[in-house]
Amino acid sequence: MAELSLKEIVARLEAQIAFHQKKEAFHAEQEAAHQERRAAHAAELETLTRNLEALQSAATTAVELASRPAAAALRAPEPFQDLGRRLTLPRMVERLVAEKPPGEPFGTAEITGAINQRFPQALRRPVQPRLVSITLRRMMEAGKLQGVREGRPHHEALYARGGAQ
Repeated sequence: MAELSLKEIVARLEAQIAFHQKKEAFHAEQEAAHQERRAAHAAELETLTRNLEALQSAATTAVELASRPAAAALRAPEPFQDLGRRLTLPRMVERLVAEKPPGEPFGTAEITGAINQRFPQALRRPVQPRLVSITLRRMMEAGKLQGVREGRPHHEALYARGGAQ
C-alpha cells in the first residue's frame, strides 16, 4: 500500500465530508417535500374514505328501501284481465287515464308508450299516436277529460282527468 502524505489524507477526508454534507442536505430537502406530500395525501385519503363510507351507507339504505314490498308492487303493474270483453283501443286508453291522478297533465305520447308497454299481447302491432290522439279528443268531447293545452305543430295537446287546473 502506498503511503499517503498527511496533506493527501486530509484532502480526501475533506472531499468525503463535503460529498456527504451535500447528500445529507439533498435528502433533508427531499424529506421535507415528502412530508408535505404525505400530509396532503393523508388528508385527501381521509376525505375520500369518509365520503366512500357515507356513499356505501346511503346505498345500503337505498337498497333496503327499494326492497320493501310496497316498492315491488309499484314497480310492476298487474297484467290487464279482460274478463271476456274485447280489449279495444278506447278501453286501453280509458284504463290508463283512470290510473292518472286528477289534475295531472298528460299527452298522447305518454299514453301511446304506456299502451305499447302494458298491452302488447292485445295488439297486433304497436298502436299509432294518431289513433290515441283521436281517442283522447273524443274522451274530451264526451266530458271525461279536460283540455289543458291545445296542440300545436311541435307541441302535443295536453289533457287532464277530473278537477284539473
